[in-house]
Parts: sequence; structure tokens; C-alpha cells
Amino acid sequence: MRQIWLVTQREFIVQVRKRSFILLTLLMPLLIVGLIGLVVFLTKANQETFNVAIVDETQLFSTTFRSSDTERYAFYPIEDLQGLKDTLADSEYLQGVLHIPATDSSFNNLKSEIELTSNKSMGLMQISTLEYKLSDRLEKLNLERKGLTEEELDNAKVPVNLQVIRETPEGASATSSMAERVKTILSYLLMYATFTFIMMYGVRVMRSVIEEKNNRVVEIIISSIKPFNMMLGKILGTTLVALTQFSIWIILILLAMTFIPSLLDSTMPPQDMMGEMANGVVPASFSTQINGVINTLFSLNYLLIIFTFLIYFFFGYLLYSAFFAAIGASVDNETETQQFMWVGLAPLILGVYGAISIIENPDGPVGFWMSMVPFTSPVAMMARISYGVPIWELILSIFILLFSVVIMVWFAAKIYKIGILMYGKKPSFKEWLKWIKY
Repeated sequence: MRQIWLVTQREFIVQVRKRSFILLTLLMPLLIVGLIGLVVFLTKANQETFNVAIVDETQLFSTTFRSSDTERYAFYPIEDLQGLKDTLADSEYLQGVLHIPATDSSFNNLKSEIELTSNKSMGLMQISTLEYKLSDRLEKLNLERKGLTEEELDNAKVPVNLQVIRETPEGASATSSMAERVKTILSYLLMYATFTFIMMYGVRVMRSVIEEKNNRVVEIIISSIKPFNMMLGKILGTTLVALTQFSIWIILILLAMTFIPSLLDSTMPPQDMMGEMANGVVPASFSTQINGVINTLFSLNYLLIIFTFLIYFFFGYLLYSAFFAAIGASVDNETETQQFMWVGLAPLILGVYGAISIIENPDGPVGFWMSMVPFTSPVAMMARISYGVPIWELILSIFILLFSVVIMVWFAAKIYKIGILMYGKKPSFKEWLKWIKY
């Protein structure tokens, strides 16, 4: 234990003192916020004013198309239609010509005969916006002919926010549809975060072993420390580095969640695009929506979620990093790791793609069995935990994962013990089996 602790302490101190660790730990939350801001900036920078000439033979859409900062509409008589199309290709002002043909009282021909001629590639949002305006106007015209006014139609619209009540042996629990959406997003984030960090830190162990092996430093260390103790110390040291980073990130994120709503309220516009399409329905401010999301997050059992995330990352990382350490000890450079990497990657990738179906049915058989299989349980359980998992399933899954970690560490130690001093020979799976039998 003393040898393991010395190696763990050395590995932890060496990595924590690196400038890259300090910068990544402190700047990662800022980088995420900056990346989101950059995406918003690029989206706005790519926006152009969309000028459309409208030739409306029906005279029914004069109030439908209202100009804004990004969309400008101008109506022209039918006599100008051909001239507009002829000059469209060389026009620097006009981007499209929308022709609405004459129709009868049924509007049947307008379902397929409205034409949009453009001199540039049209974005999906632009086309969808025009389609929405046209179909919404026709819908209201049909209802007006049946005796309903536009005001009555708007008053008849009742937005519904379902209250989802889940009956369990422990009792009933109620959530809203918004909470379910937040849970889905949170499940995806936790799942991909677990997958990404297990791979990132597992590969870091493998590279560390390969580096020491190539520098021949390991030959000196191995003379005073048993190979198993050295391997386990390196794994635990890197694990503590990861947990330190996670703890700092969680604290920074929780602090940021306290100040984000007030900042967004002063910087974001009070209405969004979907609010403009709601025709009279005034949307809530952006900060109010963010506050709703944050309140939903805090209404979850986030302490259990964070604890489960750390537990599954810790044991999942031990499981895979032991395998990566064995790979690093078996080869002389990273190029030779390819024949073994897919063995470790395949189950984890399967867990990620399988977890997508789990989110649609968290309590289904796929979710249960993938949560029990140790190679997929770190990502599968993260996809389920925000929805609530029975305690007995959680305990059983952790116990199976812990037992598998012990077996994997023993397996990796047998390979590490022989491979760490092997040079100039590219091993195979057959060679691995021989080493295990030694």
C-alpha cells in the first residue's frame, strides 16, 4: 500500500502542477461559455436581410407578411411578375419572388401551386417561415368562413404543460413536461461527459506508460516497486486528477447558475423567433425560461446525480484505464495500440448508442441490462439516473461494476508485469494469453 500511495502521489502531483492542467481546470467553464457565445455570434454574423417580392393574386395575404430586421417584404401587381423573375438573377437587392396564384373558396390549389423563385440557396428556416405564414393565414381564413373570428381563435388556443405523476412503491412524484425535457438534456450531457472523460483520462494513462517505457525510466522504477503497485498507483493518481477537475468544475458551474439569469435578463431580447410566430401570444423573457430550467434542475435529486456520476466515472475509469495501461505496457509506441484499442472502445461506444434508446424508455429491458453489464453501465446508468432508478438496481449495478474492476485490474496486472519490460516485439492477443498464464 505504501508503494501504491507513493506512485499515486507522484502521478497526481506531476499532473496537477502542469500548466495545462491549471489552465484547463480554470478556463474550461469559461471556454464553454465562450464557445456558446461564439456560436451565437457566428449565427448572427451569418444572417442577411432577406428581401422578397410578393405577387399575391388572391389579395388575401396583405397583412400576413410583416417586415423585420431580417425579413423585408414588398407587394407587386401581377403585371410585374415576369419582369421580377427576369431581373432576379442579376439583382443585388432582391433574393426571392413569391407568387401566390388566384384561387377559389376551397384554397385547394394553394397547397401545391405557390412558387418561390430565388437567386440564392434558401435556408431551411427561411422556407419554413414562409410556409408557416401562408398555412397559418389559410387556416384562419377557413375558420373565419365557418363563423370564427381571429380573436376568438387566439382565445381558443390553450397551451398545455402536462403534470407528469409517477407512481412508485416509494410513493407518487409529480413533475412537469418541462422537467422531462430538462431530464432528457441532462441525461445526454451526463452520458457523453462520462464517455468523453473515461476515454480522455484512460488514454492519458496509456500514454504515460508508453512514455516511461520509451524513456527506460520504468526499468529503474521497477527495480524498487512491484509492477502491479506501479500500475495501480498510476491509475489512482490520474483518477484523483480527474476527480479534482470535476469538483472544481461543478463548483464553478453551480456558482455560474446563480448569476446567469440576471445577466441574461439584461443582455437578451425579451422575445424570440418562436414568439413572433405565435401571433399575439407574448412569450416569457429568456431569463424567465432559464430560471425555469434552473429551478427544474434544483428540484431534481442533483446530489444523488452528482454522487452517481462520480461513482460511475471512478469505477468505469478504473475498468477501462486498467485495460489501457495493459495496452501501453505491451507496445512501444501509440501506432501499435490500434489493434487493441477497438476491444476497449467497442463496448463503450455500444453503450453510448444504446443509451439513446434508453432515454426514450429508461425503465425498459435494454436500459436495465445495459446498466448491469459493467462495460456499458457507466454510460447507460448516466442516461437513466436523472429519471430516477430503483435503489436496488443502483446498488446491484455498482457491485457488478466493482467486481469487474477487480477482475480487470488482475487481468491488466498480469499483462503489465510482462509487457512493461518487453521491447521491439509487437504482441498479439495470443501473446497476451501466454502472459496471463505465466
